[in-house]
Amino acid sequence: MARLVVVSNRVSVPSGDGAKRAGGLEVALRPTLQRNGGVWLGWSGKIAEADQMTTRSLTYKNVEYVVTDLTNDDFQEYYNGFANRVLWPILHYRLDLAEFARRDLSGYFRVNDHFAGELEKVVLEDDLIWVHDYHMIPLAAALRRRGHGNRVGFFLHTSLPPPEILTSLPNHEQLIPLLLEYDVVGFQTEGDAGNFVRYLLSECNAPEMRVFEVAGRQITLRVNGKQTLIGSFPVGIEPRSFGRLARRNVRSPLVKELVASLGDRR
Repeated sequence: MARLVVVSNRVSVPSGDGAKRAGGLEVALRPTLQRNGGVWLGWSGKIAEADQMTTRSLTYKNVEYVVTDLTNDDFQEYYNGFANRVLWPILHYRLDLAEFARRDLSGYFRVNDHFAGELEKVVLEDDLIWVHDYHMIPLAAALRRRGHGNRVGFFLHTSLPPPEILTSLPNHEQLIPLLLEYDVVGFQTEGDAGNFVRYLLSECNAPEMRVFEVAGRQITLRVNGKQTLIGSFPVGIEPRSFGRLARRNVRSPLVKELVASLGDRR
């Protein structure tokens, strides 16, 4: 059975007592990884000098966590620069907050190439690779350049604006079409998926691009012989876990105090 290999910007590595930070992406992915086993690769959260960068691994509850350091230039250009000051604002319709520097775009591609190099050391030929969020758009292309033919999927955890806004992204034609290197590209809503298809049809000018199949909320595009499934796959929660959490918390002094303060109000 193929392993699941998850790639994301940050990886919440378990501490000695197994405690974890409950980030949104982690809450969504952790149960699947622990149930089926696999690998989770990403940034360690640590800054190191170029000659002192390390990549480390830890196995906990059926999951191998692989984390790699970044240099300060990597952090400033890839993460603090292009990802957070350009992509995040534009993907959230906030063009007024975007601050673009060509150096940051170069750093963004460089760090994605670094992640691909580290992934190459652990990935097996039949692994299923699942890449997450706007930090990692070029990762599949970097893997393909290295000759990897694995099935690779991408999921965007933010919204995706319409082409009229997306084209305000500097060098959008260099970045956004790289999503077609993935076998599956997933979005939270049908509107986001539709915006992506509209962008491709209006901006890519690929003579061989064809809408191959439309099935429910999913569209298959074929470009120069490469096929990509595009669809909306909303992230859900585990109701039982949240139910247990709610029942436990309702007994806490803080919640009791809050309920009492409401009186008869709902």
